[in-house]
Amino acid sequence: DFEFHPKVLALEDSLLDDGPPPLPKEEQQEFERLVKEKQNQSPFLAHDEDGDPINVHPDARAGPPKDFDGDINPETGEVGGPKTDPLRWKSEWAFGGRAVDF
Repeated sequence: DFEFHPKVLALEDSLLDDGPPPLPKEEQQEFERLVKEKQNQSPFLAHDEDGDPINVHPDARAGPPKDFDGDINPETGEVGGPKTDPLRWKSEWAFGGRAVDF
């Protein structure tokens, strides 16, 4: 005949709980405050020439270079015409020299 001791039952209950043991009230409030502060920050924050913040991921690729500045194409003399397809770069249909559609 098995009988369970109250200490054994309490130990079994604590092993079945999900997650870590609860923190004291002050530490829990501080933990929640710190988590909230970190969640509102961007890990990839940078600044442009004007000093305005922009998000930049370290794996982000730069786009292909511009064909020309302004509205006049220096090769054809066309004014206000379309520029080269942004996905075409050095006669390769890719993004900045890297193929993206296989």
